[in-house]
Amino acid sequence: MTAYADAERWLLSFSDPQRGVGWNPANEAGLDWNVRRTRMLLDLAGSPDRALSCVLIAGTKGKGSTAAMIARLLASSGLRAGLATKPQLQSYRERVRVDGVAIGEHEFAAGADGLRPLVDALARRNTDAGRPSTFELITVLALAHFAAARCAVAVVEVGLGGRYDATNACDPLVGVITAISHDHTRELGSSLEAIAREKVGIMRPGRVVITAPQAASAERQLIAERRHLGAQLRVVRPITAQRAAELGLTLSGPHQRENAALALAAFAALAEHGVGDGHVGGGALAGLRWPGRFEVVDGGRPIVLDVAHNDGSARALAATLRQQFPRRRVHFVLGLMRDKDARAVLRPLLPLAARVEATRPRGPRGLEAPVLARAIRGVRVRTHDDVTGALAAARADARVNDVICVTGSVALVGEARDVLGLPVAERLW
Repeated sequence: MTAYADAERWLLSFSDPQRGVGWNPANEAGLDWNVRRTRMLLDLAGSPDRALSCVLIAGTKGKGSTAAMIARLLASSGLRAGLATKPQLQSYRERVRVDGVAIGEHEFAAGADGLRPLVDALARRNTDAGRPSTFELITVLALAHFAAARCAVAVVEVGLGGRYDATNACDPLVGVITAISHDHTRELGSSLEAIAREKVGIMRPGRVVITAPQAASAERQLIAERRHLGAQLRVVRPITAQRAAELGLTLSGPHQRENAALALAAFAALAEHGVGDGHVGGGALAGLRWPGRFEVVDGGRPIVLDVAHNDGSARALAATLRQQFPRRRVHFVLGLMRDKDARAVLRPLLPLAARVEATRPRGPRGLEAPVLARAIRGVRVRTHDDVTGALAAARADARVNDVICVTGSVALVGEARDVLGLPVAERLW
Protein backbone atom coordinates (compact mmCIF):
# COMPACT_ATOMS: atom_id res chain seq x y z
CA MET A 1 0.00 0.00 0.00
CA THR A 2 1.37 3.42 -0.94
CA ALA A 3 1.68 6.20 1.63
CA TYR A 4 -1.13 8.07 -0.14
CA ALA A 5 -3.45 5.04 -0.12
CA ASP A 6 -2.72 4.49 3.56
CA ALA A 7 -3.47 8.16 4.30
CA GLU A 8 -6.78 7.96 2.44
CA ARG A 9 -7.71 4.73 4.23
CA TRP A 10 -6.91 6.28 7.63
CA LEU A 11 -8.92 9.44 6.91
CA LEU A 12 -11.92 7.45 5.69
CA SER A 13 -11.91 5.43 8.90
CA PHE A 14 -13.41 8.55 10.52
CA SER A 15 -16.50 8.56 8.26
CA ASP A 16 -19.89 6.90 8.32
CA PRO A 17 -20.32 4.69 5.21
CA GLN A 18 -24.08 5.25 5.30
CA ARG A 19 -24.09 9.03 5.84
CA GLY A 20 -20.81 10.17 4.33
CA VAL A 21 -17.54 11.83 5.29
CA GLY A 22 -19.21 14.51 7.42
CA TRP A 23 -20.27 12.03 10.09
CA ASN A 24 -18.33 9.71 12.37
CA PRO A 25 -20.46 6.78 13.63
CA ALA A 26 -18.43 6.70 16.87
CA ASN A 27 -19.26 10.32 17.64
CA GLU A 28 -22.16 11.06 20.00
CA ALA A 29 -21.35 14.74 20.58
CA GLY A 30 -23.84 17.40 19.40
CA LEU A 31 -23.77 19.28 16.09
CA ASP A 32 -22.12 22.33 17.65
CA TRP A 33 -19.10 20.15 18.32
CA ASN A 34 -18.44 19.94 14.56
CA VAL A 35 -17.20 23.53 14.71
CA ARG A 36 -15.69 23.41 18.20
CA ARG A 37 -13.80 20.19 17.52
CA THR A 38 -12.42 21.54 14.22
CA ARG A 39 -11.33 24.72 16.00
CA MET A 40 -9.51 22.64 18.61
CA LEU A 41 -7.75 20.64 15.90
CA LEU A 42 -6.74 23.83 14.09
CA ASP A 43 -5.33 25.27 17.30
CA LEU A 44 -3.43 22.06 17.98
CA ALA A 45 -2.02 22.40 14.45
CA GLY A 46 -0.75 25.91 15.23
CA SER A 47 -3.81 27.80 13.95
CA PRO A 48 -2.80 27.81 10.27
CA ASP A 49 -6.02 29.56 9.29
CA ARG A 50 -5.01 32.64 11.29
CA ALA A 51 -2.26 33.26 8.74
CA LEU A 52 -4.80 33.34 5.90
CA SER A 53 -7.55 35.66 4.76
CA CYS A 54 -10.50 33.29 4.44
CA VAL A 55 -13.46 33.42 2.06
CA LEU A 56 -16.22 31.03 3.15
CA ILE A 57 -18.81 29.96 0.59
CA ALA A 58 -22.20 28.52 1.57
CA GLY A 59 -25.33 27.92 -0.50
CA THR A 60 -27.00 25.06 -2.31
CA LYS A 61 -25.76 25.22 -5.89
CA GLY A 62 -22.78 26.84 -7.54
CA LYS A 63 -20.53 26.83 -4.47
CA GLY A 64 -17.68 25.00 -6.13
CA SER A 65 -17.85 26.99 -9.37
CA THR A 66 -17.92 30.27 -7.44
CA ALA A 67 -15.00 29.17 -5.26
CA ALA A 68 -12.95 28.20 -8.32
CA MET A 69 -13.68 31.57 -9.95
CA ILE A 70 -12.58 33.48 -6.84
CA ALA A 71 -9.34 31.50 -6.73
CA ARG A 72 -8.78 32.20 -10.45
CA LEU A 73 -9.36 35.94 -9.98
CA LEU A 74 -6.88 35.97 -7.10
CA ALA A 75 -4.30 34.11 -9.17
CA SER A 76 -4.83 36.54 -12.07
CA SER A 77 -4.05 39.41 -9.71
CA GLY A 78 -0.84 37.79 -8.47
CA LEU A 79 -2.15 36.54 -5.11
CA ARG A 80 -1.54 32.94 -4.09
CA ALA A 81 -4.79 31.24 -3.20
CA GLY A 82 -5.71 27.95 -1.60
CA LEU A 83 -8.94 26.33 -2.76
CA ALA A 84 -10.83 23.79 -0.63
CA THR A 85 -13.88 22.29 -2.35
CA LYS A 86 -16.04 19.20 -1.97
CA PRO A 87 -16.81 16.54 -2.87
CA GLN A 88 -14.21 15.17 -5.25
CA LEU A 89 -14.93 13.57 -8.60
CA GLN A 90 -12.07 11.07 -8.82
CA SER A 91 -9.47 11.72 -6.11
CA TYR A 92 -9.48 13.18 -2.60
CA ARG A 93 -6.59 15.34 -3.71
CA GLU A 94 -9.05 17.45 -5.72
CA ARG A 95 -10.38 18.85 -2.44
CA VAL A 96 -7.11 20.68 -1.72
CA ARG A 97 -5.55 22.97 -4.33
CA VAL A 98 -3.04 25.82 -4.43
CA ASP A 99 -3.27 28.14 -7.43
CA GLY A 100 -5.62 25.60 -9.01
CA VAL A 101 -3.16 22.68 -8.69
CA ALA A 102 -4.25 19.62 -6.71
CA ILE A 103 -2.14 18.66 -3.71
CA GLY A 104 0.35 15.93 -4.57
CA GLU A 105 0.14 12.41 -3.17
CA HIS A 106 3.28 12.91 -1.06
CA GLU A 107 2.00 16.19 0.41
CA PHE A 108 -1.41 14.67 1.09
CA ALA A 109 0.14 11.71 2.91
CA ALA A 110 2.41 14.01 4.90
CA GLY A 111 -0.56 16.17 5.83
CA ALA A 112 -2.46 13.13 7.08
CA ASP A 113 0.57 12.02 9.10
CA GLY A 114 0.58 15.44 10.75
CA LEU A 115 -3.03 14.97 11.80
CA ARG A 116 -2.57 11.66 13.60
CA PRO A 117 -0.98 13.06 16.78
CA LEU A 118 -3.56 15.89 16.80
CA VAL A 119 -6.41 13.39 16.93
CA ASP A 120 -4.74 11.65 19.88
CA ALA A 121 -4.10 14.99 21.61
CA LEU A 122 -7.73 16.03 21.14
CA ALA A 123 -8.94 12.81 22.76
CA ARG A 124 -6.63 13.36 25.75
CA ARG A 125 -7.46 17.03 26.27
CA ASN A 126 -11.23 16.93 25.94
CA THR A 127 -13.12 13.68 26.41
CA ASP A 128 -16.42 15.44 25.60
CA ALA A 129 -15.32 16.48 22.10
CA GLY A 130 -15.98 13.12 20.48
CA ARG A 131 -14.21 11.74 17.44
CA PRO A 132 -13.64 14.00 14.42
CA SER A 133 -15.10 13.21 11.01
CA THR A 134 -13.18 12.74 7.78
CA PHE A 135 -14.44 16.10 6.55
CA GLU A 136 -13.21 17.89 9.67
CA LEU A 137 -9.76 16.34 9.27
CA ILE A 138 -9.51 17.20 5.57
CA THR A 139 -10.54 20.77 6.39
CA VAL A 140 -7.65 21.05 8.85
CA LEU A 141 -5.29 19.36 6.38
CA ALA A 142 -6.26 21.84 3.65
CA LEU A 143 -5.80 24.95 5.79
CA ALA A 144 -2.45 23.70 7.09
CA HIS A 145 -1.33 23.01 3.53
CA PHE A 146 -2.37 26.50 2.40
CA ALA A 147 -0.47 28.15 5.23
CA ALA A 148 2.65 26.06 4.55
CA ALA A 149 2.42 27.01 0.85
CA ARG A 150 2.32 30.71 1.88
CA CYS A 151 -1.09 31.36 0.40
CA ALA A 152 -2.52 34.82 1.01
CA VAL A 153 -6.14 33.67 0.81
CA ALA A 154 -8.02 30.45 1.53
CA VAL A 155 -11.21 30.02 -0.50
CA VAL A 156 -13.23 27.40 1.38
CA GLU A 157 -16.47 25.72 0.32
CA VAL A 158 -18.89 24.84 3.12
CA GLY A 159 -19.72 21.15 3.31
CA LEU A 160 -23.32 21.17 4.55
CA GLY A 161 -25.41 24.05 5.83
CA GLY A 162 -23.12 26.57 7.45
CA ARG A 163 -23.84 27.16 11.12
CA TYR A 164 -22.61 23.73 12.28
CA ASP A 165 -20.27 22.95 9.40
CA ALA A 166 -16.62 22.21 10.20
CA THR A 167 -15.48 24.99 7.85
CA ASN A 168 -17.23 27.55 10.06
CA ALA A 169 -14.39 27.08 12.54
CA CYS A 170 -12.40 29.58 10.50
CA ASP A 171 -13.13 33.31 10.71
CA PRO A 172 -14.04 34.45 7.18
CA LEU A 173 -13.04 37.92 6.11
CA VAL A 174 -15.69 37.66 3.38
CA GLY A 175 -18.70 35.33 3.17
CA VAL A 176 -20.57 34.23 0.06
CA ILE A 177 -24.01 32.61 -0.10
CA THR A 178 -24.92 31.20 -3.50
CA ALA A 179 -28.45 30.40 -4.64
CA ILE A 180 -30.38 28.46 -2.00
CA SER A 181 -32.63 25.58 -3.03
CA HIS A 182 -33.66 22.23 -1.56
CA ASP A 183 -30.90 19.83 -0.60
CA HIS A 184 -29.88 17.88 2.52
CA THR A 185 -33.42 18.40 3.79
CA ARG A 186 -33.00 15.60 6.35
CA GLU A 187 -30.35 17.66 8.14
CA LEU A 188 -31.32 21.24 7.26
CA GLY A 189 -35.11 21.14 7.05
CA SER A 190 -37.61 20.88 4.22
CA SER A 191 -38.37 24.59 3.71
CA LEU A 192 -36.16 27.22 2.09
CA GLU A 193 -36.57 29.29 5.25
CA ALA A 194 -35.16 26.52 7.43
CA ILE A 195 -32.31 25.81 5.00
CA ALA A 196 -31.41 29.50 4.78
CA ARG A 197 -31.39 29.71 8.58
CA GLU A 198 -28.45 27.30 8.58
CA LYS A 199 -26.63 28.96 5.66
CA VAL A 200 -26.57 32.38 7.34
CA GLY A 201 -24.49 30.88 10.13
CA ILE A 202 -21.38 31.88 8.17
CA MET A 203 -22.11 35.59 8.68
CA ARG A 204 -19.84 37.58 10.99
CA PRO A 205 -20.45 40.92 12.75
CA GLY A 206 -19.45 43.84 10.56
CA ARG A 207 -18.14 41.62 7.75
CA VAL A 208 -19.27 41.60 4.13
CA VAL A 209 -21.51 38.78 2.88
CA ILE A 210 -22.19 38.52 -0.85
CA THR A 211 -25.36 36.75 -1.95
CA ALA A 212 -27.17 35.83 -5.11
CA PRO A 213 -30.84 36.86 -5.42
CA GLN A 214 -32.86 34.50 -3.23
CA ALA A 215 -36.45 33.40 -2.90
CA ALA A 216 -38.43 35.64 -0.55
CA SER A 217 -38.46 33.15 2.35
CA ALA A 218 -34.69 32.67 2.17
CA GLU A 219 -34.07 36.39 1.72
CA ARG A 220 -35.94 37.14 4.95
CA GLN A 221 -33.54 34.93 6.88
CA LEU A 222 -30.51 36.66 5.37
CA ILE A 223 -31.88 40.11 6.22
CA ALA A 224 -32.78 39.09 9.77
CA GLU A 225 -29.31 37.68 10.45
CA ARG A 226 -27.64 40.70 8.84
CA ARG A 227 -29.57 43.01 11.17
CA HIS A 228 -28.83 40.84 14.20
CA LEU A 229 -25.07 40.79 13.54
CA GLY A 230 -24.59 44.14 11.88
CA ALA A 231 -23.15 42.37 8.84
CA GLN A 232 -22.96 43.99 5.41
CA LEU A 233 -25.21 42.12 2.99
CA ARG A 234 -24.66 42.72 -0.73
CA VAL A 235 -26.96 41.21 -3.35
CA VAL A 236 -25.45 40.89 -6.82
CA ARG A 237 -27.04 40.21 -10.19
CA PRO A 238 -25.59 38.01 -12.94
CA ILE A 239 -23.00 39.64 -15.15
CA THR A 240 -23.88 40.20 -18.79
CA ALA A 241 -22.84 37.83 -21.55
CA GLN A 242 -20.56 40.58 -22.88
CA ARG A 243 -18.82 40.93 -19.50
CA ALA A 244 -18.44 37.16 -19.30
CA ALA A 245 -16.73 37.20 -22.69
CA GLU A 246 -14.40 40.01 -21.58
CA LEU A 247 -13.39 37.96 -18.55
CA GLY A 248 -12.76 34.88 -20.69
CA LEU A 249 -15.41 32.83 -18.87
CA THR A 250 -15.92 29.55 -20.69
CA LEU A 251 -18.07 27.69 -18.12
CA SER A 252 -21.45 27.14 -19.78
CA GLY A 253 -24.89 28.24 -18.63
CA PRO A 254 -26.60 31.42 -17.42
CA HIS A 255 -26.09 30.26 -13.81
CA GLN A 256 -22.33 30.58 -14.29
CA ARG A 257 -22.74 34.28 -14.98
CA GLU A 258 -24.47 34.52 -11.60
CA ASN A 259 -21.58 32.64 -9.99
CA ALA A 260 -19.11 34.95 -11.73
CA ALA A 261 -20.91 37.98 -10.29
CA LEU A 262 -20.54 36.52 -6.79
CA ALA A 263 -16.85 35.86 -7.39
CA LEU A 264 -16.22 39.39 -8.65
CA ALA A 265 -18.01 40.92 -5.66
CA ALA A 266 -16.06 38.74 -3.21
CA PHE A 267 -12.80 39.71 -4.94
CA ALA A 268 -13.72 43.39 -4.59
CA ALA A 269 -14.66 42.94 -0.92
CA LEU A 270 -11.25 41.39 -0.21
CA ALA A 271 -9.61 44.45 -1.77
CA GLU A 272 -11.57 46.69 0.60
CA HIS A 273 -9.73 44.88 3.41
CA GLY A 274 -6.36 45.39 1.74
CA VAL A 275 -6.17 41.93 0.18
CA GLY A 276 -5.30 42.66 -3.44
CA ASP A 277 -6.02 45.82 -5.37
CA GLY A 278 -9.42 44.80 -6.75
CA HIS A 279 -8.35 45.29 -10.35
CA VAL A 280 -9.89 42.79 -12.75
CA GLY A 281 -8.18 42.70 -16.11
CA GLY A 282 -9.47 41.28 -19.36
CA GLY A 283 -9.32 37.50 -19.47
CA ALA A 284 -9.12 37.22 -15.67
CA LEU A 285 -11.12 33.98 -15.78
CA ALA A 286 -9.53 32.64 -18.96
CA GLY A 287 -8.55 29.01 -18.95
CA LEU A 288 -10.64 28.10 -15.92
CA ARG A 289 -12.26 24.70 -16.14
CA TRP A 290 -14.46 23.02 -13.58
CA PRO A 291 -14.83 19.33 -14.46
CA GLY A 292 -18.22 17.70 -14.08
CA ARG A 293 -20.11 20.97 -14.45
CA PHE A 294 -21.55 20.96 -17.95
CA GLU A 295 -18.33 19.37 -19.14
CA VAL A 296 -18.73 18.39 -22.79
CA VAL A 297 -16.72 15.40 -23.96
CA ASP A 298 -16.12 15.32 -27.71
CA GLY A 299 -16.10 12.21 -29.84
CA GLY A 300 -19.08 11.12 -31.92
CA ARG A 301 -22.20 12.22 -30.09
CA PRO A 302 -21.47 14.83 -27.42
CA ILE A 303 -21.48 13.56 -23.84
CA VAL A 304 -22.31 16.13 -21.17
CA LEU A 305 -21.10 15.45 -17.64
CA ASP A 306 -22.93 17.53 -15.07
CA VAL A 307 -23.44 17.21 -11.34
CA ALA A 308 -27.13 17.95 -10.74
CA HIS A 309 -28.29 16.32 -7.51
CA ASN A 310 -30.87 18.83 -6.29
CA ASP A 311 -33.76 20.81 -7.73
CA GLY A 312 -31.83 24.02 -8.36
CA SER A 313 -28.94 22.28 -10.11
CA ALA A 314 -31.33 20.22 -12.25
CA ARG A 315 -33.14 23.37 -13.39
CA ALA A 316 -29.82 24.97 -14.30
CA LEU A 317 -28.77 21.88 -16.24
CA ALA A 318 -32.06 21.78 -18.16
CA ALA A 319 -31.75 25.46 -19.08
CA THR A 320 -28.17 25.02 -20.27
CA LEU A 321 -29.02 21.95 -22.34
CA ARG A 322 -31.76 23.92 -24.07
CA GLN A 323 -29.36 26.79 -24.69
CA GLN A 324 -26.38 24.76 -25.89
CA PHE A 325 -28.23 21.97 -27.73
CA PRO A 326 -31.60 23.40 -28.83
CA ARG A 327 -34.21 20.94 -30.09
CA ARG A 328 -31.89 17.94 -29.71
CA ARG A 329 -32.94 14.72 -28.01
CA VAL A 330 -31.19 13.95 -24.74
CA HIS A 331 -30.38 10.50 -23.40
CA PHE A 332 -29.84 10.73 -19.66
CA VAL A 333 -27.58 8.45 -17.66
CA LEU A 334 -28.79 9.13 -14.15
CA GLY A 335 -27.87 7.98 -10.66
CA LEU A 336 -28.50 9.53 -7.25
CA MET A 337 -27.75 9.00 -3.59
CA ARG A 338 -30.56 7.78 -1.34
CA ASP A 339 -30.78 11.04 0.60
CA LYS A 340 -31.64 13.10 -2.50
CA ASP A 341 -35.12 14.06 -3.68
CA ALA A 342 -35.26 12.09 -6.93
CA ARG A 343 -38.56 13.57 -8.09
CA ALA A 344 -37.28 17.13 -7.61
CA VAL A 345 -34.23 16.33 -9.74
CA LEU A 346 -36.28 14.56 -12.42
CA ARG A 347 -38.96 17.24 -12.76
CA PRO A 348 -36.97 19.70 -14.94
CA LEU A 349 -35.02 16.99 -16.81
CA LEU A 350 -37.72 14.60 -18.02
CA PRO A 351 -39.28 17.04 -20.54
CA LEU A 352 -35.95 16.89 -22.40
CA ALA A 353 -35.47 13.14 -22.19
CA ALA A 354 -35.66 10.68 -25.06
CA ARG A 355 -34.75 7.90 -22.64
CA VAL A 356 -33.29 7.51 -19.16
CA GLU A 357 -30.65 4.92 -18.31
CA ALA A 358 -31.04 4.59 -14.54
CA THR A 359 -28.10 3.29 -12.56
CA ARG A 360 -26.61 3.32 -9.08
CA PRO A 361 -23.51 5.19 -7.91
CA ARG A 362 -20.93 3.04 -6.16
CA GLY A 363 -20.97 2.84 -2.39
CA PRO A 364 -23.54 2.10 0.31
CA ARG A 365 -25.35 5.44 -0.09
CA GLY A 366 -26.35 4.88 -3.73
CA LEU A 367 -30.05 4.72 -4.62
CA GLU A 368 -30.93 1.42 -6.26
CA ALA A 369 -31.62 1.79 -9.99
CA PRO A 370 -35.07 0.13 -9.87
CA VAL A 371 -36.14 2.52 -7.12
CA LEU A 372 -35.02 5.49 -9.21
CA ALA A 373 -36.75 4.05 -12.27
CA ARG A 374 -40.08 3.88 -10.44
CA ALA A 375 -39.94 7.66 -9.93
CA ILE A 376 -39.72 8.24 -13.70
CA ARG A 377 -42.99 8.83 -15.53
CA GLY A 378 -43.78 9.35 -19.21
CA VAL A 379 -40.29 8.50 -20.48
CA ARG A 380 -38.72 5.19 -21.46
CA VAL A 381 -36.35 3.94 -18.78
CA ARG A 382 -33.95 1.04 -18.40
CA THR A 383 -31.95 0.00 -15.33
CA HIS A 384 -28.27 -0.90 -15.14
CA ASP A 385 -25.95 -2.24 -12.47
CA ASP A 386 -23.30 0.42 -13.08
CA VAL A 387 -22.47 3.51 -15.09
CA THR A 388 -20.39 1.48 -17.56
CA GLY A 389 -23.45 -0.44 -18.73
CA ALA A 390 -25.70 2.62 -18.62
CA LEU A 391 -23.32 4.70 -20.71
CA ALA A 392 -22.84 1.90 -23.24
CA ALA A 393 -26.63 1.56 -23.62
CA ALA A 394 -27.06 5.31 -24.12
CA ARG A 395 -24.35 5.38 -26.76
CA ALA A 396 -25.88 2.44 -28.60
CA ASP A 397 -29.37 3.95 -28.59
CA ALA A 398 -28.52 7.60 -29.38
CA ARG A 399 -29.00 8.88 -32.92
CA VAL A 400 -26.46 11.00 -34.78
CA ASN A 401 -27.78 14.36 -33.56
CA ASP A 402 -28.66 13.26 -30.04
CA VAL A 403 -26.90 14.27 -26.84
CA ILE A 404 -25.94 11.99 -23.94
CA CYS A 405 -26.00 13.56 -20.48
CA VAL A 406 -24.53 11.83 -17.42
CA THR A 407 -25.92 13.50 -14.32
CA GLY A 408 -27.02 13.18 -10.71
CA SER A 409 -24.54 12.17 -8.04
CA VAL A 410 -21.02 13.61 -7.98
CA ALA A 411 -19.79 10.05 -7.48
CA LEU A 412 -21.61 8.90 -10.63
CA VAL A 413 -20.10 11.68 -12.75
CA GLY A 414 -16.67 10.83 -11.35
CA GLU A 415 -17.18 7.18 -12.29
CA ALA A 416 -18.20 8.27 -15.80
CA ARG A 417 -14.98 10.27 -16.13
CA ASP A 418 -13.05 7.11 -15.23
CA VAL A 419 -15.00 5.04 -17.78
CA LEU A 420 -14.37 7.65 -20.48
CA GLY A 421 -10.64 7.64 -19.72
CA LEU A 422 -10.56 11.21 -18.43
CA PRO A 423 -7.73 11.77 -15.93
CA VAL A 424 -7.94 13.52 -12.58
CA ALA A 425 -7.98 17.28 -13.17
CA GLU A 426 -4.57 18.09 -11.73
CA ARG A 427 -4.95 21.74 -12.79
CA LEU A 428 -7.99 23.98 -13.07
CA TRP A 429 -6.21 26.55 -15.26
